[in-house]
Amino acid sequence: MKFEIHFLIGFIFLLSYSCKNDDNSNGNSTLFFWNQTKCADPWNTGENNSNTETENAVTEYLEMENVTVISLSFDSNSSLATDCEACGCGTGQRIIVEVNSNSASKMKELKFYE
Repeated sequence: MKFEIHFLIGFIFLLSYSCKNDDNSNGNSTLFFWNQTKCADPWNTGENNSNTETENAVTEYLEMENVTVISLSFDSNSSLATDCEACGCGTGQRIIVEVNSNSASKMKELKFYE
């Protein structure tokens, strides 16, 4: 009987330990988006720059605004028109930035959208 109680306690301890959340993201991050323009973005990159150059420029820009970038990526879901050549026209690319949720109001102030 004593063995069974110790086994049960050990099993419960092991079970509760294995359910511990080891996820480092802890739900405190938010995704923001920016529709890339041909040459009107505040970090001075556009359609003639590589994604690496744009990523570095956006990260540097946001850090100067006291926003820490967790991750940054690109997709082709921009809603801006791409059939014009004006500086404010879109490249067809959207910049996706993951930041700490504490920076949400600053990102909105900088004209990023959720």
